[in-house]
Amino acid sequence: MTWIPLPIVRQLPALGIALLCLTLWQAKAEESTTLGLHTFSYHNSGNYNDITPGLYLEKNNYVIGAYHNSIRQTSVYAGYTWSWPLPVNPIFQSVAFTGGLVTGYRHRGYNSDVALLGATSFRHDIDERQALRLSILPLHKSSTATYVLHLSYETKFK
Repeated sequence: MTWIPLPIVRQLPALGIALLCLTLWQAKAEESTTLGLHTFSYHNSGNYNDITPGLYLEKNNYVIGAYHNSIRQTSVYAGYTWSWPLPVNPIFQSVAFTGGLVTGYRHRGYNSDVALLGATSFRHDIDERQALRLSILPLHKSSTATYVLHLSYETKFK
């Protein structure tokens, strides 16, 4: 029997997510690609990292990304986003829900390499190509915070 070193085993979920994303990314479509920049987060309590830089790509509602998370680890994620336009107003033009999987949150209170990702977000269009996205993320029950607000900047490419 061959044993795989533990550091490699811990990276398998991230590798699996990346391979799944690459497979899904091959789907052909005429829609534009969105490049997003993760910026910062606000936790309503606790001693968490609020500077959470990262990048993501969204195409055909599939999203992949990576960022420096709230517990100061690197997270890689993949998911799918459902989006709905809102009635005309000056603040938010659409609401969305993203579901998927994320890595990087293993700690004493959560002993898994992969966690479920769920985020509700509101998009504010700056112009036809640029937008700001405010996301609301629930936290694990062992967290001292009950929610996170996260701000992202997006730009669309054809």
